[in-house]
Amino acid sequence: MPDRLINVTEDIKPQVGGDELAKKLAFALKNLFTVTSYKRTRAYNTNYTTIFCKPTKTIANSLLIDREIVALLTSYTNVQVRSVKVIQQIINNQSPRLSPNIAIVLHSDKEGDDKLRNWGREDGVTIIPIYRPRGSVLPSSDVFRQRLSKELFSSDPFQITGPVSDDIDFFGRKNEALEMLRQLNTGRIRSIFGIRKVGKTSLINRLIKLATDSGSPRIAMVDCSVKEFYNLDADHALRALAKVSKMAATRGYAHITDALKRTDDGLVPVFDDLWAKGNNYPLAIVFDEIDYITPDSTHSAHWKIQFNDFWRELRVLVQEAQRHNVPVGILVSGVSSRCFRVPQINGHENSVLHFVPEEYLKPFSRQSSISMISDLSKRCGIIFSKEGKEYFAKICGDFPYWIRMAGSHIHRAIDVENRPVEIPIDKVKEILDEFVRSEGREIAAIAIKHMENIYPELFSVLTKCIKDGDVNFSEGRLLERYGLAIKNGVSVSVVSDMIKSGFDAVSNAPESSNLIYTISNFYNNINIATSTDWSEELAVINKRRNIIERKLRDLIRFSLKIQLPKGSSWVEVVLGSIPNNRRNDMSSFSGDVIMEKLFWLDLLNIVKKNWPSFQSTFGDIKRFEVAMDLLNDRPDAHAKEIDLADVALQRRELKWLEEKVLS
Repeated sequence: MPDRLINVTEDIKPQVGGDELAKKLAFALKNLFTVTSYKRTRAYNTNYTTIFCKPTKTIANSLLIDREIVALLTSYTNVQVRSVKVIQQIINNQSPRLSPNIAIVLHSDKEGDDKLRNWGREDGVTIIPIYRPRGSVLPSSDVFRQRLSKELFSSDPFQITGPVSDDIDFFGRKNEALEMLRQLNTGRIRSIFGIRKVGKTSLINRLIKLATDSGSPRIAMVDCSVKEFYNLDADHALRALAKVSKMAATRGYAHITDALKRTDDGLVPVFDDLWAKGNNYPLAIVFDEIDYITPDSTHSAHWKIQFNDFWRELRVLVQEAQRHNVPVGILVSGVSSRCFRVPQINGHENSVLHFVPEEYLKPFSRQSSISMISDLSKRCGIIFSKEGKEYFAKICGDFPYWIRMAGSHIHRAIDVENRPVEIPIDKVKEILDEFVRSEGREIAAIAIKHMENIYPELFSVLTKCIKDGDVNFSEGRLLERYGLAIKNGVSVSVVSDMIKSGFDAVSNAPESSNLIYTISNFYNNINIATSTDWSEELAVINKRRNIIERKLRDLIRFSLKIQLPKGSSWVEVVLGSIPNNRRNDMSSFSGDVIMEKLFWLDLLNIVKKNWPSFQSTFGDIKRFEVAMDLLNDRPDAHAKEIDLADVALQRRELKWLEEKVLS
């Protein structure tokens, strides 16, 4: 048997040696994989050849592949989605031998790479496509390893749209979630106060998932940011609460939006009826975004008066539940704890004082931050030194969402094809410092501005702490509890560069700044009642979009200058691509001034009308149009609901344009 099959196990060398395609692939995988199985399969009236590839120790360690990978060999010039279905069947039949989420497909379809990647992504499998025109040679093992790195590490594990709850992405608070669930199950009252994006909603989602999986407690979810809820007076809000609790008691989980379409009797009578019917399961009532129904609410003035009424009635319910020996737990989540701490509200005794405990959700511990950084960076083939991970966590103040956004920035800054790669500390500092300037500043600023709006007293303490360098612990205790500062002896001080930069942006931003625009648009135009909180995501998307827009202007100018026929004026070409009314107004300006005055859609039209000059950059004119049109539809600039799909689509098109324009 020829030496080129040295990475094929002895028992299958005859079969592999007799199959020209399998033999060539085995040779291409030399030093990367050992071929351990060769089979011919028939499915969907089609013949397939499969081989199993066991990674070498080096590949297993560096590319994070710990099981064998199935490779599907075809010579079809038009691959079909059934190829992925065949792969899934083979993986399921061979579990746990084969990796459940990675496969190789050798094919001869010119358009097959993108099709296979997309089909695999839809089914949760990373397809590594190898295009080989019939009769041509396969890439060398070095080239193949680069392709492996690119396919395995091109996805961004740091970037998660919205709060998380699944094990694979839930870091740092697993034990905390379990303990809180146990306490709610026994009728305890808990609270989690913290600034935006510290992880409150992720913790709540985790609790709900754990409760749903275990069947206890039943969860009544009250999102107080739902407009139809916070606009209710206390009596009708309590009736809605009674209804959602009754629905949760029978279903296991119910959301306040399910109950708003119809009201019921008063709170205690509804529970008396439930208990009389024997519905004595533990119930947890979860109040998220509680700031919307407190006396400090900027959305509904009536809560200044009716806050006490609401909580007085709720206390009665909890006391009545105790007499029936039925656990009713309560969890309160929001930014400002002020209304739960002061003795009086509007001259009356605060009915919630000492009822809801004053508890805060701090950022991660440093060790949890480092563990999260290690896990996520390993998934995308980036390796940090201990010093690099420490610097990473410190820059982000150990806020999990900020760590994710910074990690995503690093992922975009490091060439995928050379991974796995260790990033030296100097490079880590350079990239993270640039992140703070370009994206982190606005992310932190939105959280700090939101805190200023909801809890101005705390913002005043933060201002003093940053300007003076520190404040004594008695004055800055809340800063430490919110995770905005750390205790240092008898004082507290702010150490996170992101917090300092975000504070500077809030303190010095003029009303016309992009930061103020983003925040005001988010709160004024977006229907928060039916959308998740996306303002930080939109700030980053806008920042990246602005960078692309500047680079696109430069690309257009440069490409037209060097590719137009001799004697042609690139300025005339640009003017000829914009509407007549604006063309006349701009014709007296210089080329550089004209470029700065162009709109986003002007740039699209210039590229389309002069496509031969840009085809080598963008490849597909239809794909370019889709990206430009979608990014022009800025969800924060219109009175529309924002959801996960909006953000995911914006990110996808940004990534595509960045690869074309910034590479």
